[in-house]
Amino acid sequence: LIYLDEKCLKSDKGNIIKLPARLADEVVREWNADGKIDTIKKSFFTKLSFSIIDMTQKERENVVNHLVAYGNCDPICYIADEPKKLHIKQKKLYEPLINWAQKFFTIKLNKGPGLLFIEQPPLNSGNIKKYFDKLDDFHLTIIHELTKTLGSLFTSLALYNNVVTPELAWEVANVEDNFRIEVWGEVEEETLIKNVNFDHFNKLVKILK
Repeated sequence: LIYLDEKCLKSDKGNIIKLPARLADEVVREWNADGKIDTIKKSFFTKLSFSIIDMTQKERENVVNHLVAYGNCDPICYIADEPKKLHIKQKKLYEPLINWAQKFFTIKLNKGPGLLFIEQPPLNSGNIKKYFDKLDDFHLTIIHELTKTLGSLFTSLALYNNVVTPELAWEVANVEDNFRIEVWGEVEEETLIKNVNFDHFNKLVKILK
């Protein structure tokens, strides 16, 4: 529980805020900082906490379905044929994650060159959904946020389960962008977006440790 001026912190819907220690510490830091209450409520960790505490059953179902959908079109299953240098890099980074995900979920992942949609076996969705149905709202939300940031469900889960480091997870998620920058150079607008995503990613990693 989080107490501020001897009052228990509650969400916008009036629910008591009860969080894991690392996330609670970050929320307390945000509320101890100078600022208006409305501004603090929009701070990263407070906003995340409120969304977890106030999650409805329907919202939870939507998150689970969204994650399952990611599993059916995960970018690590798409390895470019060309350019050769990108193919080698993607294969080196993606294949260990594919192998891990297949064992973790007891599923088969089909791979392809990335030009067309790759249909995954129908049984995959059921196995993935069973895993998420067992998680509480906190862990489900963190994995969902990681997946949206990295763009890959299986990379996010590997990070969540300490199979890969944050550095490697970020490299996997950005291998194609990094290759494009290496060949063509940076685009300022894309770099700004990437920096925002990286900040978001690092904040999530902070409460995973």
